[in-house]
Amino acid sequence: MDAQVTDTLDRLELMGQVRLALDGLMTIERYAWDSRGVLTMVGSLHAPADAIYPQIRARMEALGFTPFLRASGDNVELMALPFVVSAPKPNVALPVALFLITILSTLMVGALYDGIDVFSNPAGIVAGIPFSATIMGILFVHEMGHYVVGRLRRAPVSLPYFIPVPPIPIPGLGIITFTGTLGAVIVQREPMLDRKTILEIGIAGPLAGLAVAIPLLFYGLATSPVGPPPAEGYIQEGNSILYAAAKYLVFGQFLPGNGVDVQLNAVAWGAWIGLLVTMINLLPIGQLDGGHVAYALLGEYAHYLAYAFIGGCVLLGTLVAPNWLLWGVLGLLIGPRHPPPLNDVSRIGPAHAALAVLGLIVFVLLFMPNPLQFVAGG
Repeated sequence: MDAQVTDTLDRLELMGQVRLALDGLMTIERYAWDSRGVLTMVGSLHAPADAIYPQIRARMEALGFTPFLRASGDNVELMALPFVVSAPKPNVALPVALFLITILSTLMVGALYDGIDVFSNPAGIVAGIPFSATIMGILFVHEMGHYVVGRLRRAPVSLPYFIPVPPIPIPGLGIITFTGTLGAVIVQREPMLDRKTILEIGIAGPLAGLAVAIPLLFYGLATSPVGPPPAEGYIQEGNSILYAAAKYLVFGQFLPGNGVDVQLNAVAWGAWIGLLVTMINLLPIGQLDGGHVAYALLGEYAHYLAYAFIGGCVLLGTLVAPNWLLWGVLGLLIGPRHPPPLNDVSRIGPAHAALAVLGLIVFVLLFMPNPLQFVAGG
């Protein structure tokens, strides 16, 4: 028998099994196969998508398919991929190793911030404990916010993979250093269930991290001196609404101003970096935390907002601060488009919409037009 005819008969038989599996769940009005073996069906559901999708998934997986639901005009489109998505075995050793290395790198940076050259005096690394404990505490709680909510929502999220950036001594240039880490990432090992899940997991990290960062910021500011800036060149940290308000509440004046500024100690500096990292994460791009929030609100149209923000990063990088050029490139590398969830028919309700708006408000409060700038001495 001709192979094409055999394939057609096999698909007809399989389609009969699919119809039987979806009986009572979905009325199929039309369907089509593509060259990859993907089955796309258009029809109507017999119950709300969030209530019925788990049954659809279980029945389709029994036939070897992973079903994706999305709206199609007044109907629903069910795209069935010809394989079953399964999360790989969790990797524990690598996340733990990266976490320990990142602690070491932030200890080194913290000691250098206090003027101790850990390359010539390794024992001096203990001076980096306040900075390391601050930044790692904020980042750890941030990532655990994602992880814990992900596990509560039964999403197959990985443990956080921290990204260490140790200081590098370069002959003739000195020691190149900044934060000791680029933060951490949690790997999404299969598509999320729906927009509610995307929102809850995405917003949990920034809110949890800020619950640690803000008290540490106030403590750090309260224990930092105020005075004239150094006579030699120095790095000036940027002001956000939240950071400026915190300095006003602690010192009773807006800083920098009147020739003085707060000279951040290690805890205050680590907390400020925590605010900066949270702001970057809340950019509504791809799979950044802000991208999760944007997709929960806008769905497939969120990528328009992502491209607009990448353009804004380029504009800010050209006109205000070159840091934004780096973050714009990072946004392109991450990918402006957020992957769809398994069930993209169900929308978020008023409570989740309010949670998404809260995420937007937090981004505005943390936004720094000029996060870091070099001020020449003299």
